[in-house]
Amino acid sequence: MSVALPCGGSPDDGWDRLTNELISAAGVGVVESSIDDPAFLGAVVLVAGRWWLHLPPGLVGLKRYVVVRELLARISPS
Repeated sequence: MSVALPCGGSPDDGWDRLTNELISAAGVGVVESSIDDPAFLGAVVLVAGRWWLHLPPGLVGLKRYVVVRELLARISPS
């Protein structure tokens, strides 16, 4: 997969846009977790029939994209 980033923006802007599109397509909610332990890599929680991704605080760019992809993989049907 190749990703074209817009000129004038930072690489994080492109990854964040791609991540937001992925989240929207999956129809999940996102919460920035209050857990600030460096070992916390995120969680997936089912609440009232809707999946929520709990992300570590301050994730941006490629790191956020990778964490979101990993968490979505845990809930996608095989």
